[in-house]
Amino acid sequence: MVSYVLILVLASSPNPFFEQLVNRIRHANITGSDSLWKMYLENLKSENKFTENPEQIGAPENIKDYEIKFANNEISEEEFAFFIGREFAKDAQPMESEWFLNKSESLGYVYAEIYLMHALNYEEEWNDYLHYNEDISDPHLSYYEKKWRENLEKFITISDDSLAIEDARLRLTCIYWPFRTTIYKHEFAPVVIKNLEEFIHKYPESRVIENAYQRLVWWLSETRQFAKLKNACLNFLKKYPVSTTKEYIKIWLGISYLEMEETLKAKKILTSVKTDSLPGSVYPGWLKQYIIEFYENKLLNIR
Repeated sequence: MVSYVLILVLASSPNPFFEQLVNRIRHANITGSDSLWKMYLENLKSENKFTENPEQIGAPENIKDYEIKFANNEISEEEFAFFIGREFAKDAQPMESEWFLNKSESLGYVYAEIYLMHALNYEEEWNDYLHYNEDISDPHLSYYEKKWRENLEKFITISDDSLAIEDARLRLTCIYWPFRTTIYKHEFAPVVIKNLEEFIHKYPESRVIENAYQRLVWWLSETRQFAKLKNACLNFLKKYPVSTTKEYIKIWLGISYLEMEETLKAKKILTSVKTDSLPGSVYPGWLKQYIIEFYENKLLNIR
């Protein structure tokens, strides 16, 4: 006689409270949110029910990792709230981020990084208002920029992470996202270029100096200020001759020569980028080749 053993595998159901809480925050209905938060935490601790498929509800994919750490008492309630708020800020979801960051702060978790996350949220709000309203005079813009700047400056003042401080200083040069609202590129260019030039002058040894030059090159090229672009590229190549972004700068130097009708110099510098390739260059090879070929074809048509 053969006996069979029936094994039942019971899959744990997901935590129902996180999605409810997030949906309530998104609809700006925070009444009862604190109660939902408490039920959410209790459910994590008592029943080990975690958030499954968080991307389906527009939540960061790693939320479950933090839920498990909280359930195992590896992080406190205030730390847990902060981590969720931080991840929402990284995903450019300011409404959700602010709720969790505020919850963390109300529980006493006030550290430097929280101000950086607040700044990211204000930056997102600023760009959203400009994108949807297309109105530079909108008072929300000045308010959000003020709060963005205040939080970045506070982060710089109290943080002990030197690289993060340098990143924040560079971030202060521009709140504007060109890919979000390209139509206002020229309106913001003068201030951004001025800020980047001041950053480069003030922090020549910064570990983010290459990033600063790349941003400056982009703004100058987009606004067709080729004389300034040429000088910026020459200055970079003189000061940082072994930089891994040297190829990128040389390409834009060649482009500036070409646009200023200095064709011999343009062809020489663009050709040198191909022949003097640097190991470890951060500039994507396929894009480099595309730009060179595009401008070399243009050179061929110039007699």
